[in-house]
Amino acid sequence: MLPKFKLLQPTTIAEASAELRRLGDDAKLYAGGAELALLMRHGLIEPGYLIDIKGISELNGIGENDGAVSIGACATHHLIERDPLVRRDLPAFAHAESQVANVRVRAQGTLGGNLCFNDPHSDAGTALLIHEASVTLANDKAARQIQLEEFLGAMYATALAEDELLTRVEAPPLPPGWSSAYLRVHRFQRPTLGVAAAAKITNGRIEAARLAVGCVSAKPERLRELERELQGAPLSEAERIVRARGDYLRDILQPVDDLLGSAEYKLYMTQVLLARGLEQADNHSFEFRVSGFGSEDRAGNAKPVTRNPEPATHFNLSLTVNGKAWQGEIPVEETLLDFLRERLRLTGTKRSCESQVCGACTVVVGGLPVSSCSYLAFEAGGKSVTTVEGLASGEALDPLQQGFIRHLGAQCGYCTPGQLMAAKALLLENPRPGEAEIAEWLKGNICRCGAYPGIAAAILEASGQRK
Repeated sequence: MLPKFKLLQPTTIAEASAELRRLGDDAKLYAGGAELALLMRHGLIEPGYLIDIKGISELNGIGENDGAVSIGACATHHLIERDPLVRRDLPAFAHAESQVANVRVRAQGTLGGNLCFNDPHSDAGTALLIHEASVTLANDKAARQIQLEEFLGAMYATALAEDELLTRVEAPPLPPGWSSAYLRVHRFQRPTLGVAAAAKITNGRIEAARLAVGCVSAKPERLRELERELQGAPLSEAERIVRARGDYLRDILQPVDDLLGSAEYKLYMTQVLLARGLEQADNHSFEFRVSGFGSEDRAGNAKPVTRNPEPATHFNLSLTVNGKAWQGEIPVEETLLDFLRERLRLTGTKRSCESQVCGACTVVVGGLPVSSCSYLAFEAGGKSVTTVEGLASGEALDPLQQGFIRHLGAQCGYCTPGQLMAAKALLLENPRPGEAEIAEWLKGNICRCGAYPGIAAAILEASGQRK
């Protein structure tokens, strides 16, 4: 269980801003909570209050605004990567969103939370820089719009005032005739390096370019001097020009050694990916690795109708678990994992890393997989939750369970419940996934026994593509 705190659920930006001003450092905004829950679990922060802002209508949704794509701060990465408008007008950004951590984190984490946390090892900001995106910041008195490049400060720092919320991100499409790419190197689901490239290339010559690099230094950086040098150059010379500017890249990026790679490695790979990004933009070869997308987020951002006008220590939860209704009062800090294991005695869901990495605690909420170790139980209010105990129908095993047995997808068995639930969510998303999509969807579920081929075979069999 997480440390105790009190929960506030404001319905307007003004209410949330007023609470931030009143409570000061003792309060944290809660949107997706993907990073926040980990910091709290490990005692790195101990807020007395969480201000849940997902019920504020202005912070949700994706649409068009004055020619730009307008994305609410509480839109999840999963919603964004599959939104038709984002995929049409911001394809490299949509691809970057599809690479964030794993599918469970994307179902929970939000764009606004990602940008406000400003972790240097992040994808979204880098891809948005080539669209010259801006952000809207607001409190209970006024709103202001600034460029994303100005908003992102030093490591974990932003231009937010103490009582402000990031409300929306506005990203204009690239000019006509331009194309884009987002390339990354990653380790343990965290990007070591991210490169976004956009260019207008005519008859093999670069008319104009925008380049951004992230994860190498404290924040994403635009490479404007290199952009100017590439303007008018033949594409065939781009790699040579990029490699000749090693000192410039070192000065502006200031790469550092860390567990994800040495400074020299990051600098070398930056040059490699910049050249590849320009080539990919010229070939218009961008392809999405996910399918079955739509504009809806089935995990949903809807909040229960009941709201707490005062800080609450408990929550009146009503939900459905494995087809059975449950209603009762729970502490606001109770995770879904604790709720399932301790209250309902559904111990098939395993406690393991408690860091959203291994996948052993995966359950399906509203059709999407989540890490129940870091998903607050009150978030499931009004939704349907399925655990591994809910897969079988009486004595009849689910086709996935049968396939796991037949193809030896279950060996020691500890990861198996999470693997099954991630696979079930995949088949709900796309009933006939290909092998590449299976690998992408399940990359966040670790099997120490190495039963991945059997797991993939079981999923293909359950989808009717293999007998």
